[in-house]
Amino acid sequence: MERVAASRAFSDTTSVVLVGLLLVGCVAPTSGNVSPTGSSAGSTVTSSPGVGALTSPPISPLPLLDPPSLTILLPDEFAPNGSYVSPDGRFVAARARDWGRVVLFRITSLSPRASLAQITPVAEVRGFADEVSWLEDSSAVLVGTDLDPTHGVQNHDPSGDGRRVAMLNTDGRVVVAPEKARDVLYHRANAAPDGRWVWVAERCCAQQVLMLSRDGTEIRTVVRPAPAGVSVGFVGWDHDGLLLYWEVSGGGSALVAVDLGGTERYRISAPTGFGAVAWGVLASAPDRSWQLLELGGGMGSSFRARRLLIGHDLRSVPPQLDAASHGPFAFGDEIVYADETGTLRAYQPSTGRVRDLPLRLDLSLGPASIGISDGFFPWMELTRGFVADLATGRKAPLPLQRATLNVSIVAGARLAEYHYADNAIVIFDLATITKH
Repeated sequence: MERVAASRAFSDTTSVVLVGLLLVGCVAPTSGNVSPTGSSAGSTVTSSPGVGALTSPPISPLPLLDPPSLTILLPDEFAPNGSYVSPDGRFVAARARDWGRVVLFRITSLSPRASLAQITPVAEVRGFADEVSWLEDSSAVLVGTDLDPTHGVQNHDPSGDGRRVAMLNTDGRVVVAPEKARDVLYHRANAAPDGRWVWVAERCCAQQVLMLSRDGTEIRTVVRPAPAGVSVGFVGWDHDGLLLYWEVSGGGSALVAVDLGGTERYRISAPTGFGAVAWGVLASAPDRSWQLLELGGGMGSSFRARRLLIGHDLRSVPPQLDAASHGPFAFGDEIVYADETGTLRAYQPSTGRVRDLPLRLDLSLGPASIGISDGFFPWMELTRGFVADLATGRKAPLPLQRATLNVSIVAGARLAEYHYADNAIVIFDLATITKH
């Protein structure tokens, strides 16, 4: 495995103006650089000009503006709607507007009362990048990239033949995974319960299941390429840490559990009459003692059904939960959803109990539910945002943008919203907003 020790500093300066206030920061030039090369299929730890660690003076914060939120201003090169805050809210992976670069920034608020954050570059990768995927523990972000610093969205190779997965660790280390790993598909990476392996893809729709070691140096084929007439797809992990994948063949479907050596441990057939359905996890208990699965017929099919996976058994759910269009969301050991009247209900799989929560959505206003962050429930009604405390039902306006909703849940009762118009990311403190 090649190791290259080097560092790269941001240079040049630019000024960013927001609401009449001046912020002076340091940003990097956008000129192309030589990306790491090599014909080896092995991984590469590198800090070369195209991929590596960064050091820079921070972008300075401004005084108190709005304590219930923290605003992050990105340099003009980067697009907030292509960037994602880490699950713990301490970092942001920012993608350039031309999709030709991803920089990992550290977010720092110098005091609890500050409302504008400073950001400091930690690491970067150059080359066409179409997806970033955070590990749940926020220790690294995975980027699918072709590593060619001259490529962007306008001139990349759509075949994906030269793509690799780069792992940008929050300590500044960058690892380029072996060649077989080419794609990350979701904004939150799906790692094994012990954190040692992460699901990656060879292609968007490849018929096999690959795992990348957490250090980024090894690719393991857990489910081999499916033969003709058979389709497979990654699902997740069971209560005991076995890998779950779906398998479709002969007009039927099954959920299959294997160890990381690929040995089958058990399989569960889809209920009679479901046909060739794919499986996915909608919500899960913290310890995966239960998982709410959705079985669907895929593109062109309207079929959808929900079932609980408990141990090796597939169980039915209450009809209102099965039909709910708002939710479901995991809430501790319960599943939250809105019934046909808009009332939020919480179902406990272990006991079968269903209870009403002190909150009702106005279904006539077309609510768009977002999720739950530490007991706080944000949502949109037409062009208005709201947040409520699920314990008390206390509700407050949430000043979300009135355009396209682009948000992500952040730990600690927070919600990140990505503002394209003013090149900002706002992290709302949902508990403080609700109290006020």
